[in-house]
Amino acid sequence: MPKLNLILQDGSEQSHELIDDVISIGRAPDNVMQVDDPSVSSRHCTLSLVDGDYVFRDLGSTNGSRVNGKDVAPETDHRLQSTDTLRLGKVEATYESENPAEARPLPEEDTPELMAAAESAAPTNFQNASPFQTKKKKKNPSGVAVMSLAAVAILAFLFAVLQILNLKAPDFPSVL
Repeated sequence: MPKLNLILQDGSEQSHELIDDVISIGRAPDNVMQVDDPSVSSRHCTLSLVDGDYVFRDLGSTNGSRVNGKDVAPETDHRLQSTDTLRLGKVEATYESENPAEARPLPEEDTPELMAAAESAAPTNFQNASPFQTKKKKKNPSGVAVMSLAAVAILAFLFAVLQILNLKAPDFPSVL
């Protein structure tokens, strides 16, 4: 038996078994399925049974409806398949059916319309163009002191090596 599982804004869940041929959904008490949520219109939509599955129709609701993430035009039929997601105002719903879902064609690829900009100006500094924060260099006085001492030690070592290389052997008188 088909079901409609609702998730209201407050996080509560409702599960409704769909047994009527035509099911009206809305906030008003005279609907077959009453949804007590301010984002749902008093007469939001209908579900009509056709060949074992339901057809969804938005009745011109104030906050609109979506099927599988796409906006639904009012008074347009959309055949539901198992695991389809609906959005009635701010209320999420999932449709479950006993009939296996048919393979759906891939959605058509939307090609964005490209236009050249009327004018362009480079930012004065590129800090606003980068999504990453710049790291500020921190001055570390003890690090500077250590590096200075290391440089002095290396220079002293090189000076000592040069002095050793410039040493001459002493002149001894020859004994022979």
